[in-house]
Amino acid sequence: MVKIHSPQFRTEDSLHAHVARLLTVAIAPPGTLSASGAFWCSIEHRNARNRLEGALRKSRGVVAGIPDIQIGYQGRTYWIELKRHDGSRSKAQKAMHPVLEACGQPVGLCRSPEEVFDFLKKHGVPVRAEVMA
Repeated sequence: MVKIHSPQFRTEDSLHAHVARLLTVAIAPPGTLSASGAFWCSIEHRNARNRLEGALRKSRGVVAGIPDIQIGYQGRTYWIELKRHDGSRSKAQKAMHPVLEACGQPVGLCRSPEEVFDFLKKHGVPVRAEVMA
């Protein structure tokens, strides 16, 4: 079992990159099925750079509020929304997260790698690493 130290994060991007590295060690590289049958990937839905990009996304069915990380395990989907300690969910996220949960897809609002691991353990997703504060 690998222990990984969790530093303070200045930006949400730095938190996201750190969690991605942790999940790569704890589960498998993104988009890869782990030996225990788990999968994870990040979802990128930043604000559109211009109106055309926004229109193209909308025409493809892209919706706002989807959480940052998707995890699949044993036929279930789990979502993780990452926020810094002082961050808050957007209006779209506050609307979308209950929709996903109503479909039986738990959403965890996580502010640290420790909270990500707690969420995964709570839902029985196997991990090979332990977070060290």
